Amino acid sequence: MALETSTAREIKVSRERVWQAWTDPKEVRAWLNLHDASVPVETGDPLRWHFNRGGRVDLVFTATLREVDPGFSCSYDWDVPGNDEPTSVEVEFVQVDEDSTEVKVRHSGFSDSVRSRVEFDAYDHHWWHYLERLAAYLEHRPFQFHKTLTPPKTGIIPLGVTPETGMVVQDVAINSAAEFVGIQPGDEIHAIDGVTLKEMEDFHRWLDDAVPGQKATFTLQDRTVELVLRPFTA
Repeated sequence: MALETSTAREIKVSRERVWQAWTDPKEVRAWLNLHDASVPVETGDPLRWHFNRGGRVDLVFTATLREVDPGFSCSYDWDVPGNDEPTSVEVEFVQVDEDSTEVKVRHSGFSDSVRSRVEFDAYDHHWWHYLERLAAYLEHRPFQFHKTLTPPKTGIIPLGVTPETGMVVQDVAINSAAEFVGIQPGDEIHAIDGVTLKEMEDFHRWLDDAVPGQKATFTLQDRTVELVLRPFTA
């Protein structure tokens, strides 16, 4: 059965203001903290979100605008590695009142391949973060990481998690704690300090309670390493 995830976020601004931030390339770059962005206007136009996360390979999301009802909804054919066909992303903007809008995102069509399920876990986690980033930008406040504004850093840039692979490392930040102990792209992290990783939330729940300077034991598919967490840097 194809997997799907959905999330929603109420933002304390008008629907028109949310739509503007969602569709203006300059604003999209700002609230998503992108290196570059292409935002589609008409059906058939391409979307491109280009992230630079401090690793050796940038992360680029690509999609095609499938349908649009300006100000109210849009949908995309969203490219996901591991899927023979694009997945589907549907976004709806619902005005709660004149100063509040609910943004709803539904992402469906993931296949049962291991790579697609790893990608699904990542999107299941990150769509919430993207909407929180949008809300923080529009409400003029700091972006909230789970429990804290300043979580410590491992330097690991994860792809996603499945119970059989653990957390698959997509990249490692240059000069980070993870790079220092030899963690590499493609590594599979099965546990941290004895906590088994079955989904991305397991990693972030562990990180919520971690502090800079803390030593952590990472159990990988073929070895165990110990790294020291570093302070948050923007």
